[in-house]
Amino acid sequence: MIKIASLGDQSQEGLYGVFMEAFADYSVPITWSLADFQESNQRRGLDLSLSLGAWEDDALVGFILNGRGAWAGRPAAYDLGTGVLPRARGLGLAGQLAARLVEALPGQGLKTYVLEVLRDNQAALRTYEKAGFRITRMLECPGGEWRPPTGKHPRGLELVDLPQGRDFPGSELEVFRDWEPSWQNSDDSIARTPGRLVVLGARLEGRLAGYLVASPAGTIWQLAVARAERRKGIGRALLSALAARVGPSLRYINIQADDEASRGLLASGGITEGPGQYEMVRDL
Repeated sequence: MIKIASLGDQSQEGLYGVFMEAFADYSVPITWSLADFQESNQRRGLDLSLSLGAWEDDALVGFILNGRGAWAGRPAAYDLGTGVLPRARGLGLAGQLAARLVEALPGQGLKTYVLEVLRDNQAALRTYEKAGFRITRMLECPGGEWRPPTGKHPRGLELVDLPQGRDFPGSELEVFRDWEPSWQNSDDSIARTPGRLVVLGARLEGRLAGYLVASPAGTIWQLAVARAERRKGIGRALLSALAARVGPSLRYINIQADDEASRGLLASGGITEGPGQYEMVRDL
């Protein structure tokens, strides 16, 4: 007998083991410690009152963890992770949990439901499509060892640390972007991750001409250069500065697939293709 109920009274410590067991055979290895799990949840706005679990004989065997925030200016939920333990697969639990949430989330004042799914996970894709989600864009996750390509930097280029956490100047920097960062890389996620990021700005003649945000592990969250200053080596300088701080192993999770210029820059330094994702959205 399966019981579906809120995870609002659960602890992250109690959920961690179930999460790791559910994702043990995931196509992209997850090797998080409990601290990594908690930090990822904080970054993405985990709200256990918006999350559901499936129990079998008082044992949690499936879950959807959701975050709360905003998307495209509307109150939104974000699927941080949908997992089912191997022994409970084949029962349609993920679909049942998603359908229940689609019904319940509007009552929490939420207007949009956002998630990402690996493109090779066709079973999950079908589950989300059945629940009413639509694909909104393709995202790529290139990774590798950064080897700075040859080329000069603009004369007078200065790299500086920028404020992070709630002081991150996202409203000033968004003019540099050609597309919006995904939920987990958004300005809101940066605000929820105080003091633990590498946030670099590139200045030319005293004016900001580009910036980069990344985790201490070398995962790039945002990278953009002013349109008038592109193809001058600013992006290359920012990536080289990041590699000097955190090591050469870099990955950009969720770069928009049609951003050929940024993907080309990364590839020129050895950051090549990785697993791709679909971003999916459902209006509530």
